[in-house]
Amino acid sequence: MPDFLKKIWEKLPITHRFCFFISLITGLLVHFFMISNKITNLDDIVCVPGVGGGKVLGRWLQDPIHDIFSPWSAPALNGIMAIIFLSVAACVIVSVLKIESITGAVLVGVMMMTLPSTASNMYYMYLAPIFALSILASVLNVYLTSKYTYGFILGIVLQFLSMACYQAYFGLSASFFVLAYFLMLMDGTKVSLVIKKGLRSLLGLAVAMAGYLISLKFVDLSEYKGLSSIGHTSPADLALSILRAYHRVVQYFVTAPESFMKGAPTLFNRVLVVFLIILVVLLFIWKKAFSEISRGVICLILLAIFPLALGLVYVMAPELSHASTVMIYSYSVFYFFLIAGMERIMRGEEGTKKKASVFLASLIFIGLILEAYAGARVINNSYYRSYVAQNRVMQYYNRIISKLEDGGYKYGEPMAILGGFYPDPLPVAAHSMHGAILADFEGATLEEHLFLPTHRDRFIQIWFGIDTGDITTEKKEKLMKTAEFKEMSNYPEDGCVKQIDGVWVVKLNEDDG
Repeated sequence: MPDFLKKIWEKLPITHRFCFFISLITGLLVHFFMISNKITNLDDIVCVPGVGGGKVLGRWLQDPIHDIFSPWSAPALNGIMAIIFLSVAACVIVSVLKIESITGAVLVGVMMMTLPSTASNMYYMYLAPIFALSILASVLNVYLTSKYTYGFILGIVLQFLSMACYQAYFGLSASFFVLAYFLMLMDGTKVSLVIKKGLRSLLGLAVAMAGYLISLKFVDLSEYKGLSSIGHTSPADLALSILRAYHRVVQYFVTAPESFMKGAPTLFNRVLVVFLIILVVLLFIWKKAFSEISRGVICLILLAIFPLALGLVYVMAPELSHASTVMIYSYSVFYFFLIAGMERIMRGEEGTKKKASVFLASLIFIGLILEAYAGARVINNSYYRSYVAQNRVMQYYNRIISKLEDGGYKYGEPMAILGGFYPDPLPVAAHSMHGAILADFEGATLEEHLFLPTHRDRFIQIWFGIDTGDITTEKKEKLMKTAEFKEMSNYPEDGCVKQIDGVWVVKLNEDDG
C-alpha cells in the first residue's frame, strides 16, 4: 500500500514538524495535571453530558459535534484532542506569518499552550476540543483568505462555523488578519495586492458575521455577557465599546492585569510591550516602510487597529464590561507579533544592524520564554488549587452523607442539604492557599463554587452516584421555614439530621447561601 504517512512527512517543512511536535509535547506537559486528573467546576457539574447553554448562548453548533468527543467530559480524550487541534493551529499560524526559523515556529506553539486562555478552555473540559476546533477554523480562515484569491469563500464558511461554536474567536481572526497584512507590507509585498487581500478579508468577515447573525434569528438568546445585544448596537454604545476595547487590552498587558497575571507574568508582559515598540520602530526604519507613502500610512493604520482587533469581543458585545479568560484568546496574537517581528529584523541585515537585530531578538526570545514559564506556573498553580478545592468539598460531602446514614437515611430516599455560609467561607476553606488570585480566572474553581445550594444535588448525583430525589427549590424553601427545621442543630452537632415531610434533611445553617 502507498506509504501515506511518509509522503505527508516529507512534504511538511521542518519548521512545521518541530512546531507540531513541540506544541504537542508542551501542551501535554503544561496541562498534564488537568488531563491526568478530573478537575471539575460549576459548569462541568451542571452541563455534562450536554453542552450547557449551547444554543441559547448562540453556540448552536456545539451540540451537534459534542458527542464526537467525550459527552462525560473525560479529560484524557477531550484534553488531548484539544491539544492536538491547537498544535495543528500553531502550524497554520507559522505558515501565515511565514516564520522560517525552527526557534520561531516552536515559540508559536509554546506561547499558545502556556496562554491562560488555553487553561481556561481546559477547565471547561466538556467543551475543550470544540473550543480548539473553533480556534483552528478561525486561523484556517486567515490562511486560506490571505493565500488564495478565492480562498475567502471557504474562509467564510469556516469563520461562520467557528462563531457557531464560540463567537469570541472572531476577534482572533481579525487580529491575525491585521498582523498578517502588516508583515506582508514590511516584507515588500505590493501595496495594491495587500489592499486587495485586505478587502477580501473584510468582505469574508462581514459575510461570516452577517450569516451568523441571521442564524441567531432562529435562536432565543440568553442575556449572558451581553450576547443578546450582538448586532444591535447604537452608535454611542459602539463608540464606547471601541474605547473599552483599547482600554482593556492596555489593562491586561500593562496597567491593571487580571488577578492571576499579577507579578511575574505582567512584569514580563510589560517588558515585551517595550520590546514590541522598539521592534516596530526598527521595522519601519530598516524596512523603509515610507519609501512608498501608501505603504507607510497603511502600516500605521494597521498598527492603530491592532489593539482594537485584540479586544474586538468588547465591540461585538457592547454590554460586556469584562471579558472572561476564554474570550480573550485573541491576545495570543500579541506574542505572534513579537515572534514574527524578531525574524523580520534579522533578515538580510549586516554589520552593526545585524548585531543589533540579533541582540534585540535574543532579548525577545528570553522574554517570551520567561513569559511562557510564568504562564505555565500560573496554570499549574491554578489547576492544583482547584484540585485541592474539589477534594476538600468532596470529603465534606462525604462526612455529611455519613451523618445522614447514621441518622437512619437509606439510599434512594429523598434527601437535601440545607443552609449555607455566605458571605463567610466554607468551614473546609479556612486555608485559602492564595485562592484570591483565581478571582478573574474563568473556569478555575474554589470551594464555594462546588457547594452552591442550587447545585449540591447534581454534585452528589455525579460524584457519589446517589439519587437525591426530585426536591425542587420551592420544596427546599418550604422545608427551611418549618418549625422542625428551625429546631434542628447545625451540622456537625447531634440533631442536625431529621426526616421532614418525607425528605431527609441535613441542616448546615439557618439561612441559605
